[in-house]
Amino acid sequence: MRSESVLIPYAPGRLTGSPMLVLAPHPDDEIFGCGGALAQAAGAGVEIRVIIVTDGGAQGDPGVRRSESRRAARKLGIPEPEMLNIPDRSLEPSDAALIEKLRKEILDISPELVLTPSPAEIHPDHRALALAVYHVLGEIGRSGTRTVDWDGLRLAAYEVSAVLRPNLLVDVSAQWNRLMEAAGEFSSQLDTAPYLEVFEAIRTIRRLTLPDGVLKAEAYHVVDMPFIRDHSPLEWAALQGPVAGLAEESGEAAALRAEVTRLRAILDEVYASKTWRVHRFLERIRGR
Repeated sequence: MRSESVLIPYAPGRLTGSPMLVLAPHPDDEIFGCGGALAQAAGAGVEIRVIIVTDGGAQGDPGVRRSESRRAARKLGIPEPEMLNIPDRSLEPSDAALIEKLRKEILDISPELVLTPSPAEIHPDHRALALAVYHVLGEIGRSGTRTVDWDGLRLAAYEVSAVLRPNLLVDVSAQWNRLMEAAGEFSSQLDTAPYLEVFEAIRTIRRLTLPDGVLKAEAYHVVDMPFIRDHSPLEWAALQGPVAGLAEESGEAAALRAEVTRLRAILDEVYASKTWRVHRFLERIRGR
């Protein structure tokens, strides 16, 4: 059996890359998911752009939630987020309008690092955004139509409400007090669920394999563009956690069914051919 150190990092690392594009499904996911790494990046002078995809209206007033995200950003010293204002709980990974919006933003920014929720997340908007982003990056990486060196791009999946299997752990101990202050700005959400307790618990769990001096850590699963070009969304998701239902959500189930239908048609042609009938006749004579 492989040792634990093969499955999870035993030393902290850092997220690098500029520009850095952060895609969050709802106002607050950018803080609860990757706020510590964003604070570190801002302190290092990294160009950061944060885009919140939905209006958050399924769990609060969109205007209130936008204001909370802006105040939280100021607490962390990161740029205020841009809002796409797509209706909350409406994201679908194959939605043409969503795909086009994401493609436009990515091509416009030409980021070195893209952050998106993990496909191992529970919330359907989180999973949908993850799959849509992966799809867009795969298309861009395979198109070869731009002069940008897309091979240098990396995709980092972050966790919000469900743990993923990480290949990078970022020590956010030095940013923790500011992180908690920023997270505390989401009062409209803290009244509905114990988000702060969950937030702190997950970040504390992540110190398990790290040195004693690490008190809080964020987890990420990072892949590069060559990986994205060569692996399906389902393969990417399987590296991070349970994939139940993701085949349907990613569209891979339909592709697999189409491939099975194609192979069955080929077999039917083989079985109906004269060559196959002669072969079966000879096999019977030989007693096989």
